[in-house]
This record gives sequence, C-alpha cells and structure tokens, in this order.
Amino acid sequence: MDGLDLIRNSIKEMMEELFDNCTERNGILRSMAGHLGVTDTDAIVDVLLESGFDDEAPYPVLHFMVTLAKDIADKDAGRISIALNELNHIIAVGDYPSFGAFSYYPKLHQIFLSYRLPVNPEVPEEEIINIRYYFGTLYQQLDIFADFIMFLCDTKGRSLSIDDYIDYLQSVEDIDDIEERARALSERLDRIEREMRGNTGGSDDE
Repeated sequence: MDGLDLIRNSIKEMMEELFDNCTERNGILRSMAGHLGVTDTDAIVDVLLESGFDDEAPYPVLHFMVTLAKDIADKDAGRISIALNELNHIIAVGDYPSFGAFSYYPKLHQIFLSYRLPVNPEVPEEEIINIRYYFGTLYQQLDIFADFIMFLCDTKGRSLSIDDYIDYLQSVEDIDDIEERARALSERLDRIEREMRGNTGGSDDE
C-alpha cells in the first residue's frame, strides 16, 4: 500500500470513528456530522484528495468541504456574507482560533466551511497525525459555530450579531456542557428581544 492509499484509508476510518458514518463516491469521502450545537443541527463533511494547484505542486492536497446550510434566499445573501466575514475574523485572530474559512456560495445558495491541507505521501504516518488533529478541531469548530450559522439562516427574525454570539460563548463556563449552553443562549436571546421591544416602544402586552 502506497502513502496516498494509507492516508485515504486512514481518513475513512477517522470519519467513521468521529461521525459514525462514511461513504465514498467518485473519490469523495462523505460523512454526516450530527447533533451539532444547541440547535442540534447537521452538516455534510466531504473530503477530496486533489492532485495540487498546478503541475509543479510538490504535494497533493486534501480538500475538506463542510456544507452547513443550503437554500439560502438571494435577499439574505449580502447580510449573510458580511456576517461570515466577521466570523472568519474571529477564527483568524480572535479567541476561538480555527482552521479554514466560512463562505457563501451563490451558485448553490449554500454556506460552507472550506480548508485545504497539503500532504506528503512520503511520510504518511506523520500526515495522518496532522489529519487526526484537524478532525478533532473541526468537530469542535462545527459544534461551537453551527448555532451562529443557524441563526444567520433563521427566517423568523431571531438573530444574533457576532459580538452577541461571542459574548454568549464567553459566558459559558463549560463549553462542552450542552445544557448550560442552551440555558445561556436562551437567556441571551430573551434579553436581546426585550431590549429590541424597549427600543421600539413595544411592551409585553402587545
């Protein structure tokens, strides 16, 4: 078994272990990441081994593509793109450093997370360690930020700015405690809703 085959087989095993499922079609490995965040949402995780960006590229490239939302209305595209740029700033230089970038793809009306990782097939064991580390951080990244993506796509008008969302995360003592996160998020949304009613002169009796 050559280095690339070893890496590909190891990735499939990791995806089955982490997400409890993995299929392969046309060279693409796909898993469904379930039960993410307080909203208990799902995401599609695709992994493709690319030959490289050009003929002179020294190594092949693993492309991780995670689809988090689809069927985005055209009228919401601008607002969502701005919010995703703000989120990318947070994961690039903020308190929640992560890999990749969140984007909106107009052609398919989807929100996705994309990350490319060059791999050296001459040292597959070392690359497998790096890939396993990435998968661990990816799951945490999805679990933390999937809720923000869901609020961006909420058509009922309940939304959080990135500043409000980060404040909510920082108010949670144990980020792995989903019940604590649910309580903190509900309290944050209720407070924002009360503030909005106050700013517009509304009342609970309306």
